[in-house]
Amino acid sequence: MTAYEELLAFGQDRIFDFFKNISLYDSQFKYSAFNAECYEAMYKNNSQDSIKTVKELKEEIEGLKPTCKECGAYFMNPRNNSIKKYDVMLGRLLEDVIIDFLKEKYKLNVTHGDNSNKKYPDCMLLSGDKGILAYFEVKYHGAPFISAIRKIGRYCYEGSATLDLGKLVKQIEIVESELDRPVFYLHWIDYPCLKGLFFETSDQVKNELFTQGEAFEREERTGDFVDDKKKGYTKKFYSKLLEMGTLEEFIDLLIDMKKNGVVMN
Repeated sequence: MTAYEELLAFGQDRIFDFFKNISLYDSQFKYSAFNAECYEAMYKNNSQDSIKTVKELKEEIEGLKPTCKECGAYFMNPRNNSIKKYDVMLGRLLEDVIIDFLKEKYKLNVTHGDNSNKKYPDCMLLSGDKGILAYFEVKYHGAPFISAIRKIGRYCYEGSATLDLGKLVKQIEIVESELDRPVFYLHWIDYPCLKGLFFETSDQVKNELFTQGEAFEREERTGDFVDDKKKGYTKKFYSKLLEMGTLEEFIDLLIDMKKNGVVMN
């Protein structure tokens, strides 16, 4: 069983209780042999220098073609307008699941960030004496960007992991000026095909930010506004899946920092 499968098993009851009155895509927060095959072909045996096309992957992965058809029909339909407070609640729940999983299985002292510093990353790894070893953000991606190839020139399976551009720029500035600690962005990817937790460093994000800049601005939704004031971010930055590390590698990094401390360049 992979670390991601263990995480799903660990948090499944809490997650499905949260969604008990909401209809989910049938494979959401689940993992099958088909998903394992997609992980091997789309991520493990793929390269940023020669990214497999969706057409190539349909020929390689049995069952992908009908899954793509169902996925497109489901996610291209007009989606409900995201309500900001429920998105925040879901984000907090998934952070709780990851924090508790890392604490219980790996004995890592992981916690939520300091509420007095809300601009800092949302989660922290602490040392035995409560010093901060690292920060990380968690971002859940449950819906692939079906139109990615047309709108940003990326394939949906590898080009749908987004970060909010405005928030990201401000946070990178804080990382550079105030946080003398490693910062990670942890992407919880939960598409009908590809699933897993993948991470990138703030340095990776910063370097790509200079290259990519703003990739796409999505349409505004009513959920972006509270009392007629815009609260949601619509300008998006698209991370590169094939340059990210795995959940297992992320855990190994945290364990190493717990044991040996932090070495900053």
